[in-house]
Amino acid sequence: MLTLKRLLLAAVAVALAVAIAGCSDEGETNESAALTSGSATEDVVFGSGDLPETIPDGFPLPAGSAVGSTMVVTTTGFTEVIVRLNAERALAAAYFDQELPKAGFAVDKSADDNGLWLIEYSIDGVNGTIEISEPVEGIAQAVIRHNVP
Repeated sequence: MLTLKRLLLAAVAVALAVAIAGCSDEGETNESAALTSGSATEDVVFGSGDLPETIPDGFPLPAGSAVGSTMVVTTTGFTEVIVRLNAERALAAAYFDQELPKAGFAVDKSADDNGLWLIEYSIDGVNGTIEISEPVEGIAQAVIRHNVP
């Protein structure tokens, strides 16, 4: 009877150890790091949540906006960022038209292009674009591309 209890306890301990190891952050961290940090041999770095360092300081984003996926081509500095905004497309475009110049960016063009609002900007000799759509009523999506040739 005592041996059976020990076997059951050992089996439970092993099962618990396997379950805990499967739930650890170690695997996720390594996988996430591979997706977001890049290495010396990688040309593209993916991320999310924050503007990458390749976007100039002070780039305006409205309060409550959410930075989704980001991509940086390390060899060229080309950067693409997807941002969701709690606003209609026209209001989001008006925000960027107003706030970019305040932050030191020149708005070179801003126009509705068949349902997609396109803003072309520049700063310190570097060009960028913002394409604003409204995939869901009242929610705008801005695709920011910085370092556009």
